[in-house]
Amino acid sequence: MMNGTRLVVAIALLGAPVISGCASQPEQPSVHALSGHVNLTGFLLDAGGKFVGTRVVRDADGVPIDLLRGTQVAGHTVTVKGVYRFEGLTPGGYIARTRVVGDIGDDTNLLTIASSDVAAADTLDVVSVGDLSSVPNPVGASTTLYFTLTGTEQVEVQILDMGGDVIRPLFSGELLPGLRAFTWNVDDLSGHPATQPYYWATVVDGADVRVQLLFLGP
Repeated sequence: MMNGTRLVVAIALLGAPVISGCASQPEQPSVHALSGHVNLTGFLLDAGGKFVGTRVVRDADGVPIDLLRGTQVAGHTVTVKGVYRFEGLTPGGYIARTRVVGDIGDDTNLLTIASSDVAAADTLDVVSVGDLSSVPNPVGASTTLYFTLTGTEQVEVQILDMGGDVIRPLFSGELLPGLRAFTWNVDDLSGHPATQPYYWATVVDGADVRVQLLFLGP
């Protein structure tokens, strides 16, 4: 005959709930997309160096975009027809950023993903800046870059593609004060003709950075 203690244990086991091997899965956070636009602005000069207007490019391919979450880079992409897009983002605050060289570029305001995709109304605007003229621009068979130095400086003069890669270094070294000029024959490092519609001309003089958007063709 079962004693009292063993009887209680048996009853407890018989009344215990059955636990299946499939534990409930934690709810996965929703993921969303963030997209926006990039505009590039350059200044037009005729063959005599006369200013003839401003041109804004809204459909550039290959412009690099970083997506920041706090101080961390949460993603990287490039534009297609002037549009960037990030997918698989969890809710939170993000900033889209693009840079040409140094601090030249633009950041969006804080873009907050809550429970749906976000299309940023805050366009990234990258505008040519500094004392740097490209004569002519749009560029024909060649163009000459003009800029002025106020002192003797170490200077780098380069042509960059939309991705920020150097396709043609024009000068690196010390230059004396005064007006300086360097000609680009619309070629790359291998001497082949440049084929993209847009390039950046850059002059880096210590902390002084100058950038001009170059247009190939009419």
